[in-house]
Amino acid sequence: MTVFLPLEASSPFPQTPSFLVPSSDPSAHVKRVVKAIMKARRIAVVCGAGISVQAGIPDFRSSDGLFQSLKKDNPALSSGRDLFDASVFNSETTTSMFCQMMAQLYELSEVAVPTAFHKLLRALDDRGRLLRVYTQNIDALEQKSGLTFGVPEVDSKRYKPRSNKGRPDGNGDAGPSTARNTPESRLPTPPIETPKCIPLHGTVQLMHCQTCTHSFPLRDYLDPLNAGRPPYCPQCTSLEETRQLVGKRSRGVGKLRPSVVLYNEMHKDGEEVGDVVRKDLMGSGKGKGRAGADLLLVVGTSLRVPGTKRIVREFSKAVHARSSPPSSTASQNESSTSTHGLATPTPSPRRSPAGDEESPLRTVYLNLDFPVPTREWEGVFDVWIRGDAQEFAQMVHNEMESERQAKEAARERKRRREEAALAARLEEQLQVDKPKSTKKRKGAVGHGDSQTPVKKCKTALLTPMSLSKRSSSSDNTKPKKQTGKTSRFAKDKGSRPPEKLMIKLPPRPEVVITTRGSKRAKVASPTPPLPASPLSPLSSLPPTSKPPSPMSPPRRASSRKGRGRKTNDVLDDQEPLTDLSSDETDDYTASYLPTLSYTSRRPGG
Repeated sequence: MTVFLPLEASSPFPQTPSFLVPSSDPSAHVKRVVKAIMKARRIAVVCGAGISVQAGIPDFRSSDGLFQSLKKDNPALSSGRDLFDASVFNSETTTSMFCQMMAQLYELSEVAVPTAFHKLLRALDDRGRLLRVYTQNIDALEQKSGLTFGVPEVDSKRYKPRSNKGRPDGNGDAGPSTARNTPESRLPTPPIETPKCIPLHGTVQLMHCQTCTHSFPLRDYLDPLNAGRPPYCPQCTSLEETRQLVGKRSRGVGKLRPSVVLYNEMHKDGEEVGDVVRKDLMGSGKGKGRAGADLLLVVGTSLRVPGTKRIVREFSKAVHARSSPPSSTASQNESSTSTHGLATPTPSPRRSPAGDEESPLRTVYLNLDFPVPTREWEGVFDVWIRGDAQEFAQMVHNEMESERQAKEAARERKRRREEAALAARLEEQLQVDKPKSTKKRKGAVGHGDSQTPVKKCKTALLTPMSLSKRSSSSDNTKPKKQTGKTSRFAKDKGSRPPEKLMIKLPPRPEVVITTRGSKRAKVASPTPPLPASPLSPLSSLPPTSKPPSPMSPPRRASSRKGRGRKTNDVLDDQEPLTDLSSDETDDYTASYLPTLSYTSRRPGG
């Protein structure tokens, strides 16, 4: 049985065919068909001229179709169908009319743009749900929409390397052959990908020679076609000129004709088309994208051509066999045979409209009229959608857009949930890893894990005067008794007390001066240089002394010859001695280096 689904609510229920069943809810049932198309994985589409009418290309059999318009323009014709018959080349008049008609159809197809249904085919292909498109149209709008278009070559017509088996070597027994074995070294040609769109009736974009079968673009021969003259084949013309130059007999020059399949003639690529149909029916093997079709969509065709009718019936059987359980498949194999020798499924009993929604939808027919004779199509289609193909294509487009928006919204919600969960985990981790906060005392210094307060104290600059006073005061003071308090260094195990600042003064040199007279002499000691320390400012140095430079090289000890004056070796790096016998004695020097007095003795005294 076939469920009738009108796109317009005002459409009446047809009286024929008798196996039609009305739907209890047509709008909901149409949505279910749309869902089935979107869920299908391998869709096989068979389309006709009805999908290109909106693009400005007329169909064939409608009241405004091409057959009726050709009949009006050429009253000599019994029907416009005569120009699409193979007998058109039997007469120069009909041949000229045919060439002019093909030129007009080419110009129409050049300015036409793909319709909404063509764009739907491209969208299905982009989603990876389109298995194949078998089109009866010759306008090649499927190629404009972005689908790969054409008929692949069969393996028998492709290049095959020649074998040298049975052929003697040109060198004979003279020695080994040095010729290259080109056929054996040639790599095999990779398999050609099958186009997504297969033209069942050819295309108006190409012309081919009836003699050598070479193809050429039709746009290069528009002028002779508009004039009603079929052009000569350039390949045959070139070959004929070459044969005349070498003195061979003529084989004739063929004429070009549009590569459109006419009634009562064989398809020049029929073998290749049959090979593609066979693979799509049975599947090319195991794996993704190699199984057969799981949904059949027939759109915009009246199914009058025998070859197209057989393709539709075979696909219907294949998709129903994949969706039905094994028990029903075994019973389906025992089917009746039609007058054309095609196996058709056994007609199923008429069911009520309530059970229509439970059956799977595998075959869909979309057209304004049901194909005739109707008895040949019983049990072939699951649903018949009466309406415009472009309107139905727009419904599928809208559903695709809604699904895309729903997926984007779901992805956005998932992303927000993941971000919220990640933020919660980070917050929990921070709470676990955060140490207990303790208030630090002002001025505390940490040693390891412990913190001990340190008192602030003032540091005074050390001078020789202060050092002498400190040493004298320390000698007079008594040592203090130890109290129960322990220093902070004793509390911390493993910590060492800071070292005290120690300044070592050089020994005071003594100089003995002997004089001849009875006059007393004073002994003066030179002022030793102070150590370079950051605690001793430069202002505290005596004006007569210069601090030693760390970069100055050491000098040898020297002695000065003078009048009864001798110097010690200790004063080798110092300045000349300062005479302290004068009345003007430096208070600082006197406090630092006291004067030693000696009584002069005469020799022998």
